[in-house]
Amino acid sequence: MIYFSGQNSKLAMARLLCIFLPKIFSRIKRKNTRTMSKRNWQDLPPELLFLISQKLTDLCYFIRFRAVCKTWRSSVPLSDQPPQIPWLVEYNESLMLGTCLNEKLRFHCLASPKNKTGSVPIKESHRGKKYLGPGNGYLLVRDGHELYLFNPLTNNTIFVPPLPFSRRFLWPVFSCSDPMNWHLVLNQFGNWYCGIYQPDKMQWKYVESDFVCTCFWNGMLFTASISGCTQAFDATSGKKLYEIPPPNNEDPSVTLNGTYLVESCGLILRVCLVFHAGFAGTPIFHIYRLNFERGKGKSCWVEVKNMGDQILFLDSLNGFSVTAPAGFKANCIYFMSVSAWNTRDLDWYNTLWRYDIATGKVEHVPCPFERFMWFIPKLC
Repeated sequence: MIYFSGQNSKLAMARLLCIFLPKIFSRIKRKNTRTMSKRNWQDLPPELLFLISQKLTDLCYFIRFRAVCKTWRSSVPLSDQPPQIPWLVEYNESLMLGTCLNEKLRFHCLASPKNKTGSVPIKESHRGKKYLGPGNGYLLVRDGHELYLFNPLTNNTIFVPPLPFSRRFLWPVFSCSDPMNWHLVLNQFGNWYCGIYQPDKMQWKYVESDFVCTCFWNGMLFTASISGCTQAFDATSGKKLYEIPPPNNEDPSVTLNGTYLVESCGLILRVCLVFHAGFAGTPIFHIYRLNFERGKGKSCWVEVKNMGDQILFLDSLNGFSVTAPAGFKANCIYFMSVSAWNTRDLDWYNTLWRYDIATGKVEHVPCPFERFMWFIPKLC
């Protein structure tokens, strides 16, 4: 036992602490290091593993996460794949006529820290076939008169019934709320049709309308016509349910050149693109929500100024919504300019942009492909 007394007691205590404290801390550090080295990472609780996996917005990281060990793989099944920011998939021909499946399908991942570009190998049995567009993890492939859905990540193939008549133009539109619900936009001798694929009945249902864009939700097909009106059809019977007039003061040319119908978290949105001061000006988006009035009165469009945690993705064929993952900017629109907007000779053509809904600011997003479309990767 050491006793301190007198004037120099505090000074003596400080000297002893300076001598012994480094030894004590060194001993604690060695003990913690031994404990860490003995920790078994397989013993992490499944609940914690699941929470960690849902933060992996790059699909490559999710695959590596599940490959660590059997415990990690069993704790996070493929069906619990975290929300993914869609890939940009390259194509080099007209999607209306079909673009050829080669040895590899090239993609660009915006969610990757380095915005990486990669490729998915295509099985030999699918090479040379024409794909008409993407749909929630699948490509719609045409092989002569046969149509089938093809997942390039899993090689899963789902054959769908053939169309009853030849088609001059054909491209797919898909529903994010129902991954297996597809509808096709068809042109037959100048008449436009929409074919709805119903997996449970293995058949197509056709609706004739002068539409420029479509959206499927809750058993209903919504189409925006050239006149600006939105028509709702029952997907099972094809019967027209009601018609919604366009938003107030909307220019008719907007409907033809830059209108999308998008399902987002159970809401139907009308997204309208206009160019300030003509096509050479800055793009501006107006977003409207369909107000059903709870079945009372007439349905109408109500302007929306904020999308919260949602991101809208638009291309020449589709528009859809995705919840922004951690670290990714929300309340914005990723869009690509297309020839339909008459911008072939301008800087907007074949480029990718991000529009901030809150500020109206437009930023260019680098992309290595000359032609591209959105594709949501699915592992099951």
